[in-house]
Amino acid sequence: MFKVLLVDDEAIIRKGLKNIIDWRSLDCEVCGEASDGIEGMRLIRELCPDIVITDIHMPEVDGLSMIKEIRKAIPCCGKIIILTGYRDFEYIQEAIRLGAFDYVLKPSKIEDLTAIIKKAISELQLHSKLEDELSSLKKHFQSKVPILRQKLLYDIMFTASLKRDEVLEELKLYGMKIDTFLVMVVETDEEEPDSGIKSQYERHLYQFGIINTLEEMMSDMFKVTSVPLNSKMVVFIVQPSEDPSGSRFSEDLVSSLYKDASNLQELVKNCFNFTVTISMSTVGHGPFQLAEKTREGLEALDYKFYMGKSSIILYEDLKSFYKATDFSVMESYEKQLVQSIKAGNEANTKSVLSDILKCINNSKLDKDSIKKLYWNSINLIYSIPAAMHLGSEDRSCGKSITDIFGMVEQCDSLMELNRILEELAVGIAATINQYNQKTINGTLQKAMEYISRKYHEAVTLNEVAEHTYVSTYYLSRMFTKELGKNFVDYLNEVRIEKAKGYLKDSNYKTYEIAELVGIKDAHYFSKLFKKYTGITPSEYKTSTPV
Repeated sequence: MFKVLLVDDEAIIRKGLKNIIDWRSLDCEVCGEASDGIEGMRLIRELCPDIVITDIHMPEVDGLSMIKEIRKAIPCCGKIIILTGYRDFEYIQEAIRLGAFDYVLKPSKIEDLTAIIKKAISELQLHSKLEDELSSLKKHFQSKVPILRQKLLYDIMFTASLKRDEVLEELKLYGMKIDTFLVMVVETDEEEPDSGIKSQYERHLYQFGIINTLEEMMSDMFKVTSVPLNSKMVVFIVQPSEDPSGSRFSEDLVSSLYKDASNLQELVKNCFNFTVTISMSTVGHGPFQLAEKTREGLEALDYKFYMGKSSIILYEDLKSFYKATDFSVMESYEKQLVQSIKAGNEANTKSVLSDILKCINNSKLDKDSIKKLYWNSINLIYSIPAAMHLGSEDRSCGKSITDIFGMVEQCDSLMELNRILEELAVGIAATINQYNQKTINGTLQKAMEYISRKYHEAVTLNEVAEHTYVSTYYLSRMFTKELGKNFVDYLNEVRIEKAKGYLKDSNYKTYEIAELVGIKDAHYFSKLFKKYTGITPSEYKTSTPV
C-alpha cells in the first residue's frame, strides 16, 4: 500500500480528506496528519510517505517552505499534491517549480482530487516497476562483469583499432585499473600418455584449477587478472598490490613472482600429473601497453623449443636470441583495409590507410621491411576485384600489378609509398562503390517499373521484393535511402498521379477512379488524394480545364 500524509492547518479538511476518499480502493492508507510545515517535515522524515497532500498557506512554516525543505533534505520523497484556496497562480507555479506534482483548488470536487491521486499512484507504480527492472538489470550486469572484463582485456590484447577513450571508459565501468604490470602466460605442455588429462572437459577443469591456485598463491603481494586464450593457455595480468605512481617491479617482487610460478609448476605436476610452461614479459605501464606485453609473453613461449617443457621463460633473457619482427598489428590493419575496400567504403578506406601510416611510422622498421609490408598490402588489394567479378578494365584502376611493383621498388620515401597504396586502395573502393550503386539503382528501377505496371492491383512490398530478388527489408531501406520516401508513400504517389489523369475525364465517378488505381474504398481514396495534393478529387476535377 502507498502511504499518504495530510498536511493542513484546518482539522476539518484533514478529517474530510481522510474519511471521504476511499483510500483502500486506491491501494493507499493515511499514515499521518500534520497541522503545519514543521510537524509535516518531522512526519515526512519519520514516515517516508509516498504521497503528501499539503496546503500552501499555514502558520509557522507554510507549504512552499516545507516543499523547499523536503526537496533539499529528502530529494527522493514521493509525490507532493498542493491543496489550496489561493487562486493566485504565482503561488501554484512556484510550488510546481519547487517540485510539487500537481494542485487542486479549494473548494473542489472530490473526483478532481481522486483523479490526481490516481495519476500520482500510476506514476509511483511505474517508477517502482522501473526501479525493480533496473535492479534486476544491475544484478544481471554484475553477474556478467567477469566475462565482460575478460572480453575487454582480450580485445585490448589483440585488436589494433580500439578507441582510446572507449577503452578507458569500459575499464572504469568494470572497475579495472591497469598501472604497472607484467604479463605471465601459462601453457599446458603436450600431455603424456599417463597424464591426468583425458578429455576437453578435463582440460578446462584443470585450467580453472590453475587460475584459482595462482590467484590464491599470489594474493598477498599481487593483483592477478586472468584471460584464458584457449583450453591450454591462460594470460595473467600481474600487478603489485601496492603500486605508487611511477613505481616498477622491484627485484624482490620479480623473485617472488618467479617463486610462485615455480611452485605452481610443482603443484600441477604432483597433483595432476602433467606439466606447464610459464613465460613472463617485461614490465608494462598502463592498459595501452597490454597488447605489446602479451606479444612478449607469447613470443617467449615459442622458445620452449630451446628451453624445454616445464620451463619458466623470461622475455628479458631472450635478448641474445634472434627475434622476428612482429607484424600482427599490421596484419589486423590489412584485414580492415580489405574489408573497407570490399564494401566500397572510400572514407573508411582512407581512415585505415592513415592508421597504417601511423603504425609504420612508429615501428622503426628498415626500408626493405616497409616495402615488403606495402607490397603485401598491394597483393591483397589486387585479389579483391577479381573476386567481385568486376570487368578487367576496372581491375587495376589503370595500372597493372607489374607497374605498381616497379613504382614501389623505385620509391625512396614512406609518404610516396603511402600515396601509391592510397591511390590504388581508394580507386578500387570507388570502383566497387560505383558497381554497388549501379546494382542498387538497377534494382530500384526494376521495382519502380513493376509498380508502374501493377499500381491498379493490391500490390505489396513483399510482392515487389520477390520480383526484384531482394528481401523486403532491403527494398524498404532502398526506397527510403534513395528516394527519400517509404514504399507505401511512393506507391500512393503513383496512384494519385494516375488518378489525376482519370479525373480529367468527366465520364469517371470518384469511386470508379479509386478502383482503377487500386484503392477499393472511395472514402479512403478521397482522404488520400487530399493528403498528397491538398485538395479533394472533386476540387481537383473542377479546377482542371477539360
